[in-house]
Amino acid sequence: MLAVLYATTLFVGAALLFLVQPLVGKLLLPLVGGTPGVWNTCMVFFQIVLLGGYLYAHRSTGKFGVRRQAVFHLLLLAAVIVSFKAAIAYTGSPVAVVPSMLPDDQDSLLLMVARLGVVVWISIGVPFFVLSTTSPLLQRWFATTGHPAAKDPYFLYAASNAGSLLGLLAYPLLIEPRLTLQDQQWVFAGGVLGYVALVVACALTVIRNGERPAPSAEPKGDVPEALGSELAPPTSVFPVSARRIGRWVVLATLPSSLLLGVTTHISTDLAPVPLLWVAPLALYLMSFILVFARWPDGVHRVVGRVTPMLLLFVVLTLLLNAAEPLALVVLLHMAAFFGVCLVCHGELAKDRPPAEYLTAFYFWLSFGGVLGGLFNALIAPLLFSSLGMVEYPLALVLAGAIRPHDDEQEGKLRVPDVVLVLVLLGLSVGLVLTVQQFLKMPVEQSAPDAVAQRLLRGGLMFGIPGVAAFALIRKPARYSLALAAILLAGAFDTGLFGETLHKERNFFGVIRVTRDGKFIKLIHGTTLHGQQRADEPGQPRPMTYYHQKGPVGNLFDALPRERVNNVAVVGLGTGAVASYAQPGQKWTFYEIDPAVVRIANDKQYFRFLSDCRGSCDVILGDARRHLNRAPDGAFDVIILDGFCSDAIPVHLLTREAIALYMSKLAPNGIIALHVSNAHLNLPPLIRRLADDHSPSLATRYCHDVPLDGEPEDGKTESQWMLLARSESDLAPVLNFNKTHAKKSFIQWDPVDLVDGPIWRDDFANLLRVWKRRGEE
Repeated sequence: MLAVLYATTLFVGAALLFLVQPLVGKLLLPLVGGTPGVWNTCMVFFQIVLLGGYLYAHRSTGKFGVRRQAVFHLLLLAAVIVSFKAAIAYTGSPVAVVPSMLPDDQDSLLLMVARLGVVVWISIGVPFFVLSTTSPLLQRWFATTGHPAAKDPYFLYAASNAGSLLGLLAYPLLIEPRLTLQDQQWVFAGGVLGYVALVVACALTVIRNGERPAPSAEPKGDVPEALGSELAPPTSVFPVSARRIGRWVVLATLPSSLLLGVTTHISTDLAPVPLLWVAPLALYLMSFILVFARWPDGVHRVVGRVTPMLLLFVVLTLLLNAAEPLALVVLLHMAAFFGVCLVCHGELAKDRPPAEYLTAFYFWLSFGGVLGGLFNALIAPLLFSSLGMVEYPLALVLAGAIRPHDDEQEGKLRVPDVVLVLVLLGLSVGLVLTVQQFLKMPVEQSAPDAVAQRLLRGGLMFGIPGVAAFALIRKPARYSLALAAILLAGAFDTGLFGETLHKERNFFGVIRVTRDGKFIKLIHGTTLHGQQRADEPGQPRPMTYYHQKGPVGNLFDALPRERVNNVAVVGLGTGAVASYAQPGQKWTFYEIDPAVVRIANDKQYFRFLSDCRGSCDVILGDARRHLNRAPDGAFDVIILDGFCSDAIPVHLLTREAIALYMSKLAPNGIIALHVSNAHLNLPPLIRRLADDHSPSLATRYCHDVPLDGEPEDGKTESQWMLLARSESDLAPVLNFNKTHAKKSFIQWDPVDLVDGPIWRDDFANLLRVWKRRGEE
């Protein structure tokens, strides 16, 4: 029963850790917006506090001994209860967010990070810190209980990661769809109180029975070495060398970095599907569960031999920009990532030290995980600002050098190995440059023979180098360099999107400006965010879903000129909608990505803003926060274009957000929403939000499909909705289409009312608006 008690406590504590992070993020989103500084600050805060919890577990057990440390930890548990009481007294909720302390958009980045860090600490810092101590602390306690399994308490780590996995899946699938944020706070507080009771029970087993020395065992790995480290327990020499610690850190850092890299790639470049980020994180946690639950050596060696082959296939899919068949490509990326996690975490499990040094082991694992997360989230966007998403290929290359320790084949790199890699690099670059001269990428990617032509072209460029790299697989260092050589050669390929005119990346991802035939395009990941014809002089015509023959063109054709004086646009893109501006009109754009603003204002790429006939202002920052500062009734038309990606800004589509838009809308004004989304059925949700508003709003919906010849002119399929205070406000648009029926093929239809959730700032259910098979 003792092992069950400790396993249950670890399970509950880890599950609560994974519940609190999205809870705090959703609490802050409507208040501070979705700027990357906010999310990155939250991520850094939680990772630093988690690392602090591991350091506390290590230092306190080393200084006090396990029994006295258990008594001291009871005081920390009491602090959790006090923090909840204080929060409830101040805000009425157990998680207290103090609005007066929130950062302002005008704050410097450093000040914003500092202020937001203080807000998060006040709201959840003490409970999160205590939860973060659970895994190393309780395993260390268990090692002194005298239980038959106490000699090797690392099996409890599997229970901890199982709890993390449950928390990860439970929040988006069970908790978020059913509970408001207020209810979630009370569920979390109740869970923490239950967790406190379990920890108290575990502490009593140590305090009552007295501390028994952890069963000693000779540490694995290199010869014991006194580090003199400040982190080492002061009562004994820490018998682990700096080299061994470095290996732990590397083996923990690589999967952590690869986790963020593969998540970004599949959710941005392959399948922009909501909640897809859950799958890689679930595999990451599952790998810990497997390897710390008596992972067989034979299986470990097999995984270590298969994974390098999977890495080569993943590298080739990156070089070929392969996205079809989608399920197979995503599965390949996931399998390679899972293999790397199993190899790295399996090596860590095999190299775990005796139980008395358990807390130090977990501290260094946590330190490596923090390094991987910080590198991808904060360092890489700055370091690779002009290169794109380099961290994912870089992690794949490094993963090629990781093998099971007892299965490495002549790991040292020799001169002949370097020569072979250089020959491979020369061959790969030569093939890329030669094939490009004779086989051009098809101008129209949707052409029937485009896929075959792309595969032939990519196969000639990278097929032979791929086979050559596979021949070098037995030596990890050599193989890793071979993968790097092929990827380096791929940089000379103009690729899928045509000639790259400009590329940069920041915290929002990679932005490209490309020239493909007669169009200059703005691309984020693989999503087209706007284009302009390069073969037409004069005023540029709006393209894609802003096309003159589409719903937006129809809207501005129908509205009388005197009804359109001030226009607000959420989402800038290339600025194409500015083409509809007339002299004397004022247009205000709200855009959160500074790279998009710079590119849209650069006349050598796009001229929509520079050639705007009205007055065009661009405001950088979260649209909802800035709209809130605009005068009431300021805008005749509000265009919302921010819901077509996988991670839609939910705080821009809630009951409170709709109320904000209506307050800023002039009498007789109209709101136009771009609701095209491959995975979410947004029109019924918006209809429910319109009916929920007091008084109810009038709605119309248009699903515009390009006619023959229009795709060649840059028009794309799109879905739009119109909202207004009354049907009479929509009358100019509806009557215009009746009187111009022979010229206008745009039809605005009523939206059927379908039962479902109404999104609010404290509640949103993505699963209930997921498109079912057959829905447009």
